[in-house]
Amino acid sequence: MSKNVLLIDETILRDRTSIHTNIDAKLLYPEIKAVQDMYIHPLLGSALYNKIVADVEASTITGVYKSLLDDYIIDVLIWYVMMQLPVPLTAQYWNRGVQVKQGEGDTALSMDDMQKVSDMYRMRAEWYANRLRLFLVEDNGVNYPEWDDDGNRVDDIHPSRRTFTMPVWLGDCDCPPKGMPVWKEPTKCR
Repeated sequence: MSKNVLLIDETILRDRTSIHTNIDAKLLYPEIKAVQDMYIHPLLGSALYNKIVADVEASTITGVYKSLLDDYIIDVLIWYVMMQLPVPLTAQYWNRGVQVKQGEGDTALSMDDMQKVSDMYRMRAEWYANRLRLFLVEDNGVNYPEWDDDGNRVDDIHPSRRTFTMPVWLGDCDCPPKGMPVWKEPTKCR
């Protein structure tokens, strides 16, 4: 589902972060939508994500779904948006191309400094994302049965049930995890 339904609006973002009131909301909305699609959707999986988006769109979100949104999802969404914002707010498309706008007395951040700001917010967002993932793993589909729905479409996104991923196999047994390359024939597995 790629509807233009936002789980938060700019007032929540402004109230809970250091975003200044003079930033135009139309610069914030695309980042909110992109974060929902790129970070929230994979955390929840297609079935749970689509249910929450449909309930928000219909203004019928209640009970455990409202609690999930208010207590977990919004925090993840806010900090991933903050992670994404430095470049789009600094470099904007104008009729003469991409320009960096700077007011009188302002000093533009270097790309290195923008990366440091983005990294700070990434760490915060990942902490909240891990908290959300652990909550859903602990719930195990009891209150949110959609989280266990694997769907039947090839474009369905399945939620990750692992809290951390590591691209390196440390070799604690002879059988590598599914999807890892096999460098030698396995001799035994647990």
